[in-house]
This record gives sequence, C-alpha cells and structure tokens, in this order.
Amino acid sequence: MNLKTPTKESVFLIAEIGGNHGGNLQYAKKLALLAKEHGADAVKFQTYTGDKLVNQTLDPERVKHFDNMKLSLTDFIELAEYCTTIGVEFMSSVWDEKSLEIINPYLTRHKLGSGDLTNYKMISSILDTGKPLILSTAMASMSEVQQAIKFIKISNTQYDKLSMLTVLHCVAMYGNPDPDYANLGFMDRLKKEFPGLTVGYSDHVRGHFAVIAAIARGAECIEVHFTDNKDQEFRDHHLSVLPEELKTIRNFADEFPRFFITPECDLVVKVETAQRIEEFRRAVYLNRDFIKGDVVQEKDLVMLRPFQGIGAQSYKDIIGKKCLININALEVLNYEMFGDH
Repeated sequence: MNLKTPTKESVFLIAEIGGNHGGNLQYAKKLALLAKEHGADAVKFQTYTGDKLVNQTLDPERVKHFDNMKLSLTDFIELAEYCTTIGVEFMSSVWDEKSLEIINPYLTRHKLGSGDLTNYKMISSILDTGKPLILSTAMASMSEVQQAIKFIKISNTQYDKLSMLTVLHCVAMYGNPDPDYANLGFMDRLKKEFPGLTVGYSDHVRGHFAVIAAIARGAECIEVHFTDNKDQEFRDHHLSVLPEELKTIRNFADEFPRFFITPECDLVVKVETAQRIEEFRRAVYLNRDFIKGDVVQEKDLVMLRPFQGIGAQSYKDIIGKKCLININALEVLNYEMFGDH
C-alpha cells in the first residue's frame, strides 16, 4: 500500500470511526470498508480501556461507559490486518502506554487526541516510536499548543520536519455541533505560528460544509467522524458524515488544487490563445461608408467582435478625425486612415 503524506496538492483524509462501532468488530470492519470505498486515505479508531483512561474511584460510571464501547487489543490487531487487506491505512489514537506498545507495530503514524495535548508522558512514549505525529487542539489555548509543540521538538528534533508533525485545528463540539463554533480562521493563526508544520482540521460540525470550507482555506489534513447511520444513540454518530458525504469531501479535495495550478500567470494560456482573445474582444468599426474628408463623430462608431484593427478601448482616438481615404462600413480600421481635422 502506498502511504500518503499530507500536502497542499493532496489532502490526507482520515475517516474517524472512533467508537462508532460500539464495541462490535464486524461493524468496525464494515465502516472501515465503507470509508475506503468512499475516499478515505486512512480509517482511525481509539484504543483504550476504561480504567486506563478514567479514574475509576472518582468516576466509575465513566469507566463503565468506555468499557462498553471498547474493542480488545486482539480485535485491533485483526482490524489492522483487515485494513491492510482492503488497502486503507489503519490508524488509532492509543490512550495508554501498555496499549501503545502492542498496537504501535501496526501503525504508520500516530494521532494524539485533544484530551492528551497536555499528557506529556504519553507524548514522550509516542515520540520514542519515531513515527509521524498528528495533534488535535480542541479545548487548548494557543499557549498550550505552543508549549506542547515546543516540548515535542525539544524531546525529538526529527519532529521539526514538515512530514513528521501535523497540527489540526479542532473544536470539540460533542453534543452541540453548531457550525457557528467551527472557527476555521484559527487555521491561519496556526500556519503563522508554526510555519514549518502541516496544518489541518479535525471536524465536529453537522454535515460536511465546514470540511469543504477548511480544505478551501488550505487544510492539508482532514479528520472527519464517519458513520453509516446518524440516528444511532451514541453522540459521535450525530456529528459524523455519511459515505456519500465523505465521497463529496474526497472529490472536492482532489479537484480543489487544480483551481490554483498557475497563480503566477495572468492568463490561462492553454485556453486563452491570441486567436480566442481576438474572437472574444471588440474593435472600433464605422457603421456607414465614409468618403475622403468626412469627419468621424461618436454616433458613427460601433464596437463589434472580432478585435481587429483599433481596439474598442481606443474609440475616442478617432472621434473628430478626418478620413484620409474612402472607408467602407465595418472595414477594419487603422490609424493611418485618419488625420487631424
């Protein structure tokens, strides 16, 4: 399988299945295949156990919630192998170091969820793998993002490379995925603050328009929640995109760079040839026959295609001029035909 790197010419599209499988391995495989068939470069899951994620003394119900939706490490290995078989990159946000040790061999790159942006111990373990890292930034101030990236670069200098570190603008609007909160302009701040890094967008908005807008604004990596049924109970389904929406995103991402292929050119030279310009533009013509000595008035002029002779923009140059020869109506004009009155 040819693995992609996010670039301006080729948006890297991650279908975040996350916990939308509900702990069902076969359903996870089904969603992975659907995502692949509809344009995803990678399908991403979340590898965790409740007690390694939440303090079971403080919040046992939350531990139970996560455990009800998890896949086993054995399941993830099978899922990774399945993704290889169908030709899509397997990704997973791994949320504890024990799981990282087991799952890392099956990963080409790592994705750190927003909740772990300040979890420097986990970040250190990921950096030790030497694999590319994608960071999400929901709920983080710019200062926290700066500190995390500084920590990463100090810990491992290879993450200065463009291909090694991607930062995703993200607003975690679980439960209230209103487009008003997308704040896509923050990507511009990230690009200015971290000019050597790849910048993208992790989506949590209803529908797919925010993703389209993010690509148009220059996102090089897109992460979007994915499902085949938005009506399911788990909240992530509600802000996920459906297969056809994912396909629309893929098509737009592939087409969009073509719109900007020659920014240094004034003209699209393959189309706007001299012949085409001549056919399209207008020139000045006389609307009646003139004899030598007649004086041209504005009412005698008509602007018509093709652009031959004197261009329409120069029509005032011959108003008030005297014809030096006889000129037929609609004859191609030149300045040598006219003299001062």
